[in-house]
Formats: sequence, C-alpha cells, structure tokens
Amino acid sequence: MQNLFEQEMLIEETYGAEENCSYVLDDESYGYATEVESCGYMLENENCSYFLEDENEKTGDLTPVGEILAGCNFFGESPEDNSLLWESFGAANRTEPPEKTFSANISQKTSGHSNNAADYIKDGVLHCGVCHKPKYVLHTLLGKERAFPIECDCMAAERKQEAEKRRKEEKLQKAEECRRHALPYEHMHSWDFAHDDGGSPKISFHVKQYALHFAEMKQRGEGLFLFGVSGTGKTYAAAQIVNALCDEGYRCLVTSFLDIINDLLSLNREKRQEYINAICRHDLVVFDNYGAEPSTYFSDMNVLEIVNICYERHVPMIVTTTLPPETLEQEKNVTRKSALTRLKDRCYCLTLANVKRKKQLEKERDARFRKLLGIEEKEKTS
Repeated sequence: MQNLFEQEMLIEETYGAEENCSYVLDDESYGYATEVESCGYMLENENCSYFLEDENEKTGDLTPVGEILAGCNFFGESPEDNSLLWESFGAANRTEPPEKTFSANISQKTSGHSNNAADYIKDGVLHCGVCHKPKYVLHTLLGKERAFPIECDCMAAERKQEAEKRRKEEKLQKAEECRRHALPYEHMHSWDFAHDDGGSPKISFHVKQYALHFAEMKQRGEGLFLFGVSGTGKTYAAAQIVNALCDEGYRCLVTSFLDIINDLLSLNREKRQEYINAICRHDLVVFDNYGAEPSTYFSDMNVLEIVNICYERHVPMIVTTTLPPETLEQEKNVTRKSALTRLKDRCYCLTLANVKRKKQLEKERDARFRKLLGIEEKEKTS
C-alpha cells in the first residue's frame, strides 16, 4: 500500500505539480484527502476521530487559523477571482471575517456534522458552543498545514447514540428473521412472555427460567419434556421459549416428528441426510406432539437417528406430548424406547395439569361461537 507522500509524488509526475491542481489521495487507513480550492486539505472518514501529521511535527499542534489563511490563495489579493469559491462555501456576507467563515466550513465539510449556532472561535480554533471543546486541529501534512476535524464531546455522544440505535435496529431485524424461520405459523410470533395470560404461573416461571439460563443449558444440550393433555399450554410454553431465544439471536426450529417423516418420504436417499443434518444444526429444536407420528420401521429409525444426532451434538430439545408418562414407560418397541431413553436423559420432565384453564378456554370459545352464530339471540326470541 502506498503512503500519502508516495501517492502525491506519483500524481505530480503524472499531472504536474501545479499549485491549483485538484486531486484525490486514496488510502485505506487514512480515508481520503482532497485539495479544496487551493486552500488546503480536508480529511474525511467514518468517525473523524484521528489525525494525520508529519513525522517531524509535534502531535497536537494547534496553529492559529490566521497564520494558515495568510498564505492561502483563497483569500488572495483578487476577491473577484474567488467569487465562485465564496458561493461554494455559502458565505452570505463577503465582509464577514474570513477566519470565522473558513473555519466553520472546514468543520462542516470534514466532520459531517452541522455546526451549532453557539459555536465560537477561540485562539483561532473553532470550538463547540455546548461542550466548549475544539472541533478541528491543524497539523502538517505533505509539507503544508492542513485542517483536520476532531470530535467534540457532543459529536462523540451523537455518534455513540446513532451506533446504539443502529445496533438495536439490527438486533430487532435479526430477531424477526429468526422468528420467521423458527415458528411455522405467524400467529405464534405473539406467543411470548409479555402476552402470557397467567393461567399457569408455575409453568410460566419454569420455562422463563429455562430461557434465561439457555446459554448454560446449551453447553450441556439440556432441554424439556412437557407432558399434558390437549389445551394445557404445552406448545404455547415451548413457543414462549423460542420467541425469547429469537430475541437473543439464537436459531431455533419448531417442528414435529410427523411433519419430518412426511417430508422425508418425499425425498430421495441423498436429500434425506441433508434434511436431517439441517434440523440438527439449530441451537434449539422443538418436537411438538410427540407420539402422533406413525410407528413404522421407517418412522422409528428416523426419529431415533434425529434424537441421536441432537444428543451427540448437544443440541437442546424441547418435546411436547399428550401421552402420559406411564404410557411412555410401558413402550415395548425397542427403537422407540431407545429414542425415549435419550430424550429423558437430556430433558427435564414437566407436567402441565391445569385442566381448569382448558375448561375456561373451551367455555370462552363456545361463548364466542354462540355469539357469532346468533344462537343466544335465537334462543331468547323463541
């Protein structure tokens, strides 16, 4: 990589060393410096937080602007020749002291921040009117004095605020992408802890604790085995965990062995292994409604293979089932029993037995149907 001096020498050899020649010097580590209307160089970069200096010059040299402007062609003996330059800097009044106009525009064009109305000149240097820190510094570059922007406290605070805002926006965007990938249905995106109806406070507390300590759980590949009859909130509890982990950027998947077996039946032998490996590469896999898949040789062998791969790779699994624990204990199929043994070895069993909640939901559903279908009004009129 050529340094700035080598680049300037190359340009002078190519285009000549005319005083008013305007050119651009590109360098990865320094941003870019351009000669501005024969008045010196402005250095622009992403955060404007560093300086360039000649090796023989002392760091932090704040030379008064007046000394630099004295040798600048911009304020030469013929103002008429420079009328276009005045307009480019937006000077409303040509009688305004060049020192103030020039310094203000240096700061605007180099730092990327608009100047505050309270900004002022002190010792020939533009200072922020709020934090009272200098906004640019003068250094020697390529044998000439150049003005380089620096961040005042206000600019640094604004930059940090913008960076934090971008970080939050990127995090939210990534969370939505993870959610769309993980959850099979859009309405499950709102199945989170914030929308919990409080119907099963103990279970909600346990699954929330699991989500909070997921980093530790993931290291050991530990998950949950959720038991309970239909309507007790097993899938909802699993989705709460998934939504919480998606907010943290984890890649999860909610599926079922029934869906997996149906997908595998439509694939050839080579694609089946790719499909299984893709499932087991997630940070967390939820197998919903275990036991609904058919008990065939093809189904049992693939279920066992998936469980084994997740087990060996320490991929946490959350399994939900409507089958009682006693029924699973009495399983006689050797292949399915091997899969259950692996699942119970890594998953803590929780039973959701809030039958009252299920009855309450059924009652609310019936009332809603009766109202929509007009059954109540018909009974009253009859």
